Amino acid sequence: MEANIEIAQSLFKENKYQETIDTCNQILANDKNSIEALKLIAKSFFAARNLDQARFYFNKVLTLKPDDFESIKDLGNTYQAIGDSNTAKNYFQKAIAINNSYAPSLTNLGIIELNTGNKQEALSLLIKATESDPHLAPAWVNLANGYIQLGQLQEAETSIYKSIQLKPNLFNSHFLLGTILIGQKKLQAAEQSLSKTIELKPDYAEAHSNL
Repeated sequence: MEANIEIAQSLFKENKYQETIDTCNQILANDKNSIEALKLIAKSFFAARNLDQARFYFNKVLTLKPDDFESIKDLGNTYQAIGDSNTAKNYFQKAIAINNSYAPSLTNLGIIELNTGNKQEALSLLIKATESDPHLAPAWVNLANGYIQLGQLQEAETSIYKSIQLKPNLFNSHFLLGTILIGQKKLQAAEQSLSKTIELKPDYAEAHSNL
């Protein structure tokens, strides 16, 4: 079977990372500047937690296409994965400078600001992320977390419900909803959310404890 990018993308979606890399290398043998193949190799190495190789290939993409804001964001993710928030933050800011409505970078930067105590700045970034891409479920989850840290539980509840509407089977969204509802003394509703969490992830000890 002739290697092509559609096959590589299909393998990646199936979490077959080595097969993805092998297929993309066949593509690169005929077209050494295939940005899509280079990006898939980089993403496969990142998914396999081979961060050095992931960075190498993301940087190869950026040599060919310096304004590829997705790869800049992904490069930031490789540093966030090892707890280097300062370097990650620089990459997320670079991606936003190229595309100021790129929701994944806005979300990632918002998380860093949230974790470093800049709660209002974080909230502004997370709100902008949901406005830029209302269908990005993780953005709504992180916005809910931002509201929780500011003690705005009603706003947090509204945000997490939007996440659940987009992706009903994310166990962490149901768990977070349960936590929010407990904080509001809505215990019967909280029980339902925590039970749903356990249905989706039976070994989630904290959900059992909260229930």
